[in-house]
Amino acid sequence: EILQHDRQIQTIRKTVVKKTLDALKKLYKEDRDKYIEFWKQFGQVIKEGLFKEPENKDKIFDCCLFQSTISPTDYYSISEYIERMKPEQDAIYFLTGESREVLENSPHLEAFKEKGYEVLLLTDPVDEVWVQYCTEYKDKKLKSAANTSLELGSEEERKKTTETLKKKEEEWKSLLDLIQNKLDKYIKTVKLSSRMSTSAACLVCEQGQLTPHLEALLKASGKEVQATKRTLELNPTHPLMSKMFELFTTDKNNPKLADYAELLYAQALLAEGGQIPDPASFNKKVAELMVGAL
Repeated sequence: EILQHDRQIQTIRKTVVKKTLDALKKLYKEDRDKYIEFWKQFGQVIKEGLFKEPENKDKIFDCCLFQSTISPTDYYSISEYIERMKPEQDAIYFLTGESREVLENSPHLEAFKEKGYEVLLLTDPVDEVWVQYCTEYKDKKLKSAANTSLELGSEEERKKTTETLKKKEEEWKSLLDLIQNKLDKYIKTVKLSSRMSTSAACLVCEQGQLTPHLEALLKASGKEVQATKRTLELNPTHPLMSKMFELFTTDKNNPKLADYAELLYAQALLAEGGQIPDPASFNKKVAELMVGAL
């Protein structure tokens, strides 16, 4: 302990860290393929430095590689991501989860695909930790694609979208209240969203909330974690939502509306690779829908 606080030891430590990071950057520039193989083996350890070594955070970022929606197999530096950002894009977007396959099929990415925005796909357990500490890189904010405050496009586009959603929410208020009441024990609130283009629903977190993946990791480590209530976002342009509103307008007390609310929530959970609370009930409701459709 005395040695750790010795001035000479601290100087040696800083020098070793600097030389190591410089050597990693040099290797990446001179032999990208070799560095990628190195990264696959030791990348998780290096990313720990993003929150354990705050004074060297930017230098460590320069040595980090990430997979993204731009390529199915390649790895890129954060600087390369920034070079490819759209002119109107003001943030670095990422999505955390258990696997790339799950993330690629996530409803959270639909709006990004439409805009042509690249999203970093983070699947290592350590990713859930460092993103809590690193919220900015070279004046660019790092934002989760699964965050409730997500806003894409130009200021004019955002304003237009907000106005459209506000009018729709006023029109559908009673239906949204019904869905909220039915799912109150599972969700914090329900709202309409422009986040999705093909999916009917998704679940999003507020800033600072535990993600589903992080919750699962903590539970797997034996820690007691209180379930986080998230926001259920619904796609007002999806045919399913239009049909639900038609049914609600015709018969507000139709018991099918409550069933559809539960199915929407279950769909949102399954889309992100989560576990539905009552699989037996879900199967029964799906079977009944199939019988009615045949």
